[in-house]
Amino acid sequence: MHAGRANCEGRRLSLILSAHLSLPFPTQADLMAENDAPSSTSQSTTALSGVRVLDLGRVLAAPFAAQVLGDLGAEIIKIERPDGGDDTRPWKPPETGGNSAYFAAINRNKRSVTLDFAQAEGREVFFELVRNSDVVIQNFRPGVSERLGIDYASIAHLNPRLIYCSISGFGQEGPLSKRPAYDYIVQAFSGVMSLTGEVDGDPVRCAGAISDYGSGIWSVVSILFALMERDRTGRGQHIDLSMLDCTLPYISHLIGNYLAGGIDPPRLGNGHTSIVPMDVYQTKDRPLMVMCGNDGMFRRWMNALGAPEMGEDPRYAKNVDRAKNLPELQVWMRERFLTETQAVWLERLTAADVPVAPVRSVAETMKADEIADRNMILEMQTDRGEPVRVLGSPLKFSESSVAENLQAPPRLAQHSREVLRDLAGIDEQRLQELIEKGVTSAE
Repeated sequence: MHAGRANCEGRRLSLILSAHLSLPFPTQADLMAENDAPSSTSQSTTALSGVRVLDLGRVLAAPFAAQVLGDLGAEIIKIERPDGGDDTRPWKPPETGGNSAYFAAINRNKRSVTLDFAQAEGREVFFELVRNSDVVIQNFRPGVSERLGIDYASIAHLNPRLIYCSISGFGQEGPLSKRPAYDYIVQAFSGVMSLTGEVDGDPVRCAGAISDYGSGIWSVVSILFALMERDRTGRGQHIDLSMLDCTLPYISHLIGNYLAGGIDPPRLGNGHTSIVPMDVYQTKDRPLMVMCGNDGMFRRWMNALGAPEMGEDPRYAKNVDRAKNLPELQVWMRERFLTETQAVWLERLTAADVPVAPVRSVAETMKADEIADRNMILEMQTDRGEPVRVLGSPLKFSESSVAENLQAPPRLAQHSREVLRDLAGIDEQRLQELIEKGVTSAE
């Protein structure tokens, strides 16, 4: 281990860092201690504490991946354009803590630095940060990072232990690689959109950005694996993630049916080909989602609907028969559900141990007890005392801490001075020169 790391000996954090880093540069915790900031022993540490990530991402997939790593304890430095930063910053209203709510949702636990990669001096500063870091995440269109000279092939020699994750619509090579891609474009390419919507209606995109968020999660999986591989081999590597590839697993069972039997799945609305019945039913006032997982459940369902004879009817008693006779069964059930309110059916079906749920709005979900009980809403404050509320992390561990020591999403260039001073060795005079040239900016 280099001397810079050996100086940390005796602190718990150093034991964690030694598994991941071999470069002789101080961590954020080291710098805080030197400046008489709170001791690192008062901060929660994880297996990713001391792992430094340069987040070059914009909009959603890459920034989300970096946020998840930040929740897990990694140090995240978000590098943005001096002329406005991340594309999502101005997507207002609504606004929270001085940022757009969209930006705030996927950029907590980060420090913001600005650099203009189009200028040679901006690239040189970036190279210094690369020498001191472990991971780079970017989602430029293929060819852009090469044109700027910041692609993996151009910088790997600066830090052989660097893990470089590229997220793109269709991969770094191939016939579609240079095409622009957003989440909903990829949904259409993947087949997911063709399966979403009413049976006789038009294809509909999933409301959630499943291609972006899915790519972000697969990126985290890949980076964690690459970190473990680096522990084994001592070398970093390039990760090439395609949003299209990362979207296909959402329908892997349907793709499996096609690959095995040539079955091109149809659009089913809220129904299912082999779990019958399953659908949204309108009650006297509001809709209800109900599904039947087995034959015993169907009998309980019919008992709750006040028609036990339907559960024993040979046309419906077995799933395979229900599938054959579903149209007439559906007509009866739709009429039956209209006789009572959502609340009544919820009570009866829940008591019968049948999977059932109200079709809730986002507002209703965020106000629900189960969301608060799982700590899925995070309350933060900026350094100016502005409140920020965002969705929390779904990751829960018995021993390890996640999403602690929260930092509110950063303002543009909020941390340029401290990061460029501490990690790139730039003094105040040089920083001012770079600001005047538009290479960087600072608050």
